Amino acid sequence: MEACLPQLLLLGAAALAASALETADLVDLCGQTWQGDGLLLRSHAASRRFYFVAPDTDCGLWMRAAAHGDRIRFQFRFFLVYSLAPGPPASNASSPEPADPCAPGSYLQFYEGPPGAPRALGAPLCGLTIPAPVASSGPFLGLRLLTRGRQPRVDFVGEVTSFRLGSCGAYFRCRTGRCIPWRLVCDRWGVDNCGDGSDQASWPPADCRGPSLVPSQARATDGHTSQPLTPSPALRSAGPLQMAAERSPLAGRALEEGDTVAPPGGATES
Repeated sequence: MEACLPQLLLLGAAALAASALETADLVDLCGQTWQGDGLLLRSHAASRRFYFVAPDTDCGLWMRAAAHGDRIRFQFRFFLVYSLAPGPPASNASSPEPADPCAPGSYLQFYEGPPGAPRALGAPLCGLTIPAPVASSGPFLGLRLLTRGRQPRVDFVGEVTSFRLGSCGAYFRCRTGRCIPWRLVCDRWGVDNCGDGSDQASWPPADCRGPSLVPSQARATDGHTSQPLTPSPALRSAGPLQMAAERSPLAGRALEEGDTVAPPGGATES
């Protein structure tokens, strides 16, 4: 996997800003840098009906924390990334590489910034088991999808949260001690941005049975909106994901007869 790193460093052709919690598809953000409070990220728009993605897709996204001093946390709701049949081994392989459960099939890889010098964060991720949450140590977290082999299956939903540690100030304090923007509390999608459910709880301080924000809290977040982004080095995007013309119902999101899937690698939250 490390051999792929040099070709990742291309300038993003576009950039994107968001405020509060947004929803988006990775296919629409390839080659871009997103910045905001929170994001519900799907692999592609038709993930409820299709999980076939074209081979040789290389799609990268940088996620940037909403404010100075914040970090990015990513946790999966659903995860399915593998290939029906692996691709051929690399022709330039002069010696056996270390065992890699995702080689030579499809995988996701997280990176830490700065974007101009990405560092792999944890092992490549593949398979059917939902990986552990991942947290950056700085303001940037990169995500790259690479599909290989015959009939790659890709379908995932992830939750992105800008958070901080220490003094929360105008932020909401989770039971874990993490601090998240009040805009993410009691959001209409029920996203667990705290990771412990405290931002969606029906009791104070979240009190999601009532108004999502009291006036004083709303004023505290008025000035905390996402800033317009400028193009920055991003993980490589070889173009939009393309779904094959094969259809499968949601209930079919499982191994089919003859499929072979290796257990995923993992990156743990810090």
